[in-house]
Amino acid sequence: MAYVVYVNTPNNKAIVHNSICGKYQSRKRDKTHNGYWTKPYSKFEQAWSFAQSTGKKIVDTCSFCCEPAN
Repeated sequence: MAYVVYVNTPNNKAIVHNSICGKYQSRKRDKTHNGYWTKPYSKFEQAWSFAQSTGKKIVDTCSFCCEPAN
């Protein structure tokens, strides 16, 4: 399974999803007016590291498809 990050600029969030998450699968395009989806990462740790590197105030995992990060 791969992992992706949705970076939401207005809400100051970077959220890790797995690539089979409905939120990722139903995205309309990779770049939205609120943010963007990253490329797929093969390991959770890579996606988590990218999410942390964004500097967003909230860095978390999707409550629907991933285990809590804390």
